[in-house]
Amino acid sequence: MTRLILAAGLFAATLGASLHAQTMDLKANIPFDFRIGNAEFPSGEYSVRHSGGVLCVMQISGDHKGGYFMTVGTDRPATSISAASLLFVRYGDAYFLSKVWTPESSVAQALPKTSREKELASHIGQLGTTSVALRTK
Repeated sequence: MTRLILAAGLFAATLGASLHAQTMDLKANIPFDFRIGNAEFPSGEYSVRHSGGVLCVMQISGDHKGGYFMTVGTDRPATSISAASLLFVRYGDAYFLSKVWTPESSVAQALPKTSREKELASHIGQLGTTSVALRTK
């Protein structure tokens, strides 16, 4: 039993240290209304944090709209190696946050597509992508 507790403590300490090293705490000025999952956000200045597979997006001024979203690791776009960015996919006039990455990370963090985004993709098709630069606070 003591070994199990010791192993669990060691695992938690190692996991905590690795999560801390992967924490992202940045800002972005997003010039258009957008969606993350089923949540709608107005254009404006946002705080963007990511740690341990959870993305936190909070509006800095205005209504202080925000939320927490699960992400999964995925390939980074090859064209944006040097800059921290948010990648939005556009369907008609609707923008959906698709990926987030930093220069230090070897992978991007992707947000799962919602049923609404899949529906728009099948009816309208993807009209392009837009990147928004992330900057330190």
